Amino acid sequence: MAAHVIDTRNDTSFADHTGGLRQRFLAWREQRQRRAQITRELLTYTDRELFDLGITRGDIPAIINGTFRRT
Repeated sequence: MAAHVIDTRNDTSFADHTGGLRQRFLAWREQRQRRAQITRELLTYTDRELFDLGITRGDIPAIINGTFRRT
């Protein structure tokens, strides 16, 4: 009768996959919190302060998304 040998050196376990998922989730959550913090801060500025920075309130979503371009 033949013996079966299982080689686990290259085996990726369920724990490896969930660990990566957990890390991605934590990174996503941290980025989301940071974006919310920046949004809150920009919304506390007066219109004059925003004007001095060269932006308007309508530019804030583009700034947060990284798509803002100065014209």
